[in-house]
Amino acid sequence: MVFKYLIPLLLLLAACTDGKRNIRDYYFPVLDMQGGQVYVFETWEGDKTVDEYWYYRGFVRDSGIFFSATYYNPAFEIGQITREKIVENGALTRDMFLYETDTVTGKQVQIPTVIESNNVFPFLVSDSLGIFLYSIHYQPLFDSGATIYLVRNRSYLGDGLDFEFEGKKYPTIAFRVREAIGNQKEGNAEVEGTGVEWYAKGLGLVYYQKTYGSGLFSVEGKLKERISMQELENRARN
Repeated sequence: MVFKYLIPLLLLLAACTDGKRNIRDYYFPVLDMQGGQVYVFETWEGDKTVDEYWYYRGFVRDSGIFFSATYYNPAFEIGQITREKIVENGALTRDMFLYETDTVTGKQVQIPTVIESNNVFPFLVSDSLGIFLYSIHYQPLFDSGATIYLVRNRSYLGDGLDFEFEGKKYPTIAFRVREAIGNQKEGNAEVEGTGVEWYAKGLGLVYYQKTYGSGLFSVEGKLKERISMQELENRARN
C-alpha cells in the first residue's frame, strides 16, 4: 500500500521541481472573455500617436477552448483576424487572415496565411534560453507573385514592472521579441526587428515595443482602456 501511494507522490514532486514556471494566468483571461472585450492600445510610430483596437473573445467548444482576436485599425477597418486553440502548454494559432483594401472596389479583401509554426504564448517557461517560434507567410493582394513572410522568436525574460491600469497595479512578465520580415520575390531581402512585450496577470498583453532596421522605424503600444463592442461601433459611426 505504501508503494502504491509513493509512485504518484514522486511523480507530483518531479512535476513541481522540473524548473518550469506556469505563466498561464498572464495570458488573456480567455474563459472570462466569452462575451467579448475590446482592448484599446495607444500606439506611437515616431511622432505619430493613434489608437488601435483589438476585439478579443473566448469560445468553449466540444473540441476545446478557442480564442479569437480581431484587429481594427485607427479607421475602424478590420486588418487581421486570428483564431487560437488553448491547450495544456500554451496558445496555438489555428488560422489567421489578413485584410487589404482593393484599390478598384474600395472593399476589404480577405487574404489567408500559411502558418508554419504556431506558437503564440507558452504556459510553461524556464529561462531566456527557451525560444518560442512563430512563423507565417502569405501572398499580398497587390502582388500575387510575391510571398511575404514573418518569423518571430519569443524568449522569456522573467518578471517585469508592475502595470497600472484602471486604478490597480498588475504584476507582469516580459518577453524578448525578435522578428524577421521579408519578401521572397526580392531575393530574400528582409528587415529585422527586436523588442519586448509585457503581459499582465489577469489582463494579457498590455505593452509592446519594437525597433526595426537600424533604428529608423519603431513602434510602441500600451493598453489604454477596455470598452465594449457596442462602444467601438459607436466610435466608428462618429
